[in-house]
Amino acid sequence: MNNYNIFLLLPIFKNLKFLQNEIFNQENFISRSAETRSLGEALNSKIFYEKIINISIPKSSLFFSSTVINEIISNFNLDLIDLIIVDCSLSPVQHRNLEKAFNKKIIDRTQLIIEIFGLRAKTKEGKLQVELANLSFQKTRLVRSWTHLERQRGGLSKVGGPGESQLELDKRIIDTKIKQIKNLLITVKKTRELQRRRRKINSKLIFSLVGYTNSGKSSIFNNLTKAEVLVKDMVFATLDTKMSLVNFPEKKQIILTDTVGFISALPTELITAFNASLEELFSADFLLLVHDLSNENVENQANLVIQTLFQIGFSEQDLETKIIHVFNKQDLNSDTTDIKIKYMDKFIYTSAVEKNGLAGLKQLIFNLLEKNFLNINFSIPLNNQSINSWLYKNSYVYDNKICQIDFEINKIKVKISSVNLNKFKSKFPHINFNFI
Repeated sequence: MNNYNIFLLLPIFKNLKFLQNEIFNQENFISRSAETRSLGEALNSKIFYEKIINISIPKSSLFFSSTVINEIISNFNLDLIDLIIVDCSLSPVQHRNLEKAFNKKIIDRTQLIIEIFGLRAKTKEGKLQVELANLSFQKTRLVRSWTHLERQRGGLSKVGGPGESQLELDKRIIDTKIKQIKNLLITVKKTRELQRRRRKINSKLIFSLVGYTNSGKSSIFNNLTKAEVLVKDMVFATLDTKMSLVNFPEKKQIILTDTVGFISALPTELITAFNASLEELFSADFLLLVHDLSNENVENQANLVIQTLFQIGFSEQDLETKIIHVFNKQDLNSDTTDIKIKYMDKFIYTSAVEKNGLAGLKQLIFNLLEKNFLNINFSIPLNNQSINSWLYKNSYVYDNKICQIDFEINKIKVKISSVNLNKFKSKFPHINFNFI
């Protein structure tokens, strides 16, 4: 979908009981519509026409009333339009009937986001997840609307009875493809689980950047890791999960991950399909929840991200202990007086572009990292250099001297993680040590 002229239809619902899980009320309409424009432009297309439509009760057949349909046909030159985007979720019947009424290709918000994900996915895993989401969505779109859905003649006899309908055949083909992709993603999931276990064995804390799309996560990731992840002022500029080490004093390191940004009304198909990627968040020791302070809707965006984290399986206790709020783009706005967001025990202000606050963020991370380390005094026999080597490799040695009383003993003071201390006790059970 490139270089298309788009007609954007923006509904505002007056009756909230019809919204279900979607948010289309007047209060956040401005930010919502701006977000949808960004989504449309992310297809490298142009918003040619735009119309706001007030809706009391959505029509089961056409979604919009026939009056609205006729008004659009009369007042806009649809010959100039390649694609109509309806900023809501349409049922299969509504979708089919609107395409017939306008004689134009129509996509709803779910299709729009899936399409953008398809453009952004670069890795094999990302492409598989997008394809799974698309097939899951398309399966619901199979309705009896074309002549090719008539029953085919079946059986081996000359007469034969009515065979499998094209609708049933299409569903079976999609089901087969979905099963194949899920099996491939199971392999990906097992690989990820193995990688997560290895990372835990290496005893490094994991910090995951999460947040609304275009909040500045990738800029922060690049600044902390010296990586070169794509940074661009657009929704879903990066899609595939990125991971890198961040170095600290005393040979300490953390693993920092950058995940896909969230968005309002993120399609269920995508959340399900991207389960393998989103599970990376569960292995994180801390979640750096990044907010765009320049966005007037920052509070709603933050609460939506938190709701999505609940939706994918986080508990209240998880979020209370793991969330660190990072209020980014402080150079554009530093006022958080009226912002009400949950889990505000730990927070910091940054500007990834101006590189302000990033040293403070690293210090905050280092302080949390320090709590994971213990000061230990080991008594090591001089003739056992293998233990010395192990400690130098797996901890930070800040003092090493021969005991004055017994010259056959090395006194080694180290900072060591609790995980590595347990490894040491298992590997060298005969060595004495004490906490400092």
